[in-house]
Amino acid sequence: MNLEATFDDLKSKTMKDQPDQKPNGEKAKGLPFLYSLWWCPVAVTLGILCLGLLVTIIVLIMQVSQVSDLLKQQQANLTHQENILEGQFLAQKEEEKASQELQRELKEMIEMLAQKLNEESKKQMELFHQNLNLQEALKKAANFSGIHQASKCPFQFPVLDRAVPEGAQPFMALGRWFSFDAPCI
Repeated sequence: MNLEATFDDLKSKTMKDQPDQKPNGEKAKGLPFLYSLWWCPVAVTLGILCLGLLVTIIVLIMQVSQVSDLLKQQQANLTHQENILEGQFLAQKEEEKASQELQRELKEMIEMLAQKLNEESKKQMELFHQNLNLQEALKKAANFSGIHQASKCPFQFPVLDRAVPEGAQPFMALGRWFSFDAPCI
C-alpha cells in the first residue's frame, strides 16, 4: 500500500502542478494563465491603465473642443475685423472719389472764373483805350476850337455821343465835368 499511497500523492501533486489536465487524463479546456495566481494583479493593473487612458482621451477631447471653439471665435473676430477694414477701405475710396470730384469742380470753376476775368480785363482794356482816345480827341478838340484849358465853359461833342456807352463814368478833363446834356456852343 505504500506504493499506492505514493502513487496517489504523486498523481494529485502533478494534477495541482498541471491544471490543464483533467483527473481522468484529458487536458482541461480554457486558458492556462487563468489558473495561475498572478493574473489578478495584472488584470487590475490593465484595468487601471485602460481607465487612465480613457480619462486622458476624454481630457484631450475636451481640450481639442476648447481649442476648436477658440479657433472659431478667432476666425469670427478676424472676419469681423476684415469686414470693418473693408468698410473703411470702401469709405476711403468714396472719400477719394468725392475729393477728386470736388477738385474737378473747383478746377472747372477756377477756369470759368479765369475766363470771365480775362473777358472783363479785355473789356476794361477796351474801355481804357476808348478813354485814352476820348481824352486825346478832347485835347485835340480843345486845341482846335480855341478853348483854353482853364476855361469853365461846358461843351459837347456830338461826334462822340455814340462812342461812350450808357453806363460809362463821366470823364474829367480841363478841370470840370463834361456835360453831354449841355447845349452846344
